[in-house]
Amino acid sequence: MKRIPLPIFLLAVTLVLTTGTATAQQTTAKKPAASSPAKAPTTTKATTIKPAMTSLDQDLRVFSNWVDAKLELPMANVRLDWGGIEAEYARMTKRLNGATDSLSAQSRREYLGQKARYKVWAAENGHPVIEEVLVGTARDSAVNEVQGRLLGSTAPINRAMASALPDLYARLVEATRVQHRQWTPTSWAEANTVLDLLNTRYDQVGSQLTIEDRARVRSLQVEFRALEKVRDLKGILNGL
Repeated sequence: MKRIPLPIFLLAVTLVLTTGTATAQQTTAKKPAASSPAKAPTTTKATTIKPAMTSLDQDLRVFSNWVDAKLELPMANVRLDWGGIEAEYARMTKRLNGATDSLSAQSRREYLGQKARYKVWAAENGHPVIEEVLVGTARDSAVNEVQGRLLGSTAPINRAMASALPDLYARLVEATRVQHRQWTPTSWAEANTVLDLLNTRYDQVGSQLTIEDRARVRSLQVEFRALEKVRDLKGILNGL
């Protein structure tokens, strides 16, 4: 057997080692890099959008604010511009009267109540309001609940006997005495709606009552107004 010269043997070993190292480096380089964890999808919070006020609701708000402002004016100022006030009232109520069925039950009660407040105020100062009275579903649905709560009865006031009126007024005033400290402006508007119905019926049949009963009705009307004036005064003082 021939001997391989030592220099050639060493050269062969060196080539084998060099080739193995290069192969190992190539294998290591081909390993895929570790994937980074996937990001969690971002969530968007839902935004609650409040329904915008309708133009009819805005008209009601303007009318309510107008009535509140007029009832607080000194009468010396009011008397100078009755014509303008009456024209403004007619203009604002014309559209609302024609669209009452489109209002919610609460808004309808507020509207009728604010009209009632204005009519009583105008009549007390010698300018009674003459207008078409709302009838049918528009008025009945707005009044029945309030009337039942304040008078304990939903019987139509426009058909009440004259002899029943003093007692109905007394029930309204008693409910006002007991509840008025917790009433909101809407509650007062509702009570004024019932008072307006009573006053309308009283104008129709009040002459059938005795002098004593008529005096009693007048006293109860004045007491209701006095309780409301206390409420208005508190509102003014709280605004100072």
